[in-house]
Amino acid sequence: MNDKTDSTITPSKDDPQDGFDLIEYPVHYNFKALCHAQEDSPAVDYILVLIEPMLNDGALIESKAKSSRTGKYESVTVVVSINSRNELESIYKVIAQSSRVVMTL
Repeated sequence: MNDKTDSTITPSKDDPQDGFDLIEYPVHYNFKALCHAQEDSPAVDYILVLIEPMLNDGALIESKAKSSRTGKYESVTVVVSINSRNELESIYKVIAQSSRVVMTL
């Protein structure tokens, strides 16, 4: 008799499992966003204005941006010291809700 068991684990609503559950806090986290480029306003400055009110003193570690070949988009990376999952989710939410942001990673 060949006894097969179902090895698929389905997380319940009370026990969500995603990549954020594996992070040990505090952590230096890379937030990445693809933004529409604007000549008069660098995307990295725009993202920093969005998230700085949410950051503790010294939480901003690094920020950088790179323009696409065509100049239509800018990719932004901001490294921030995060103390909790709530902080991480709040920052992602603010970035993702911006009309200038095409996508977040």
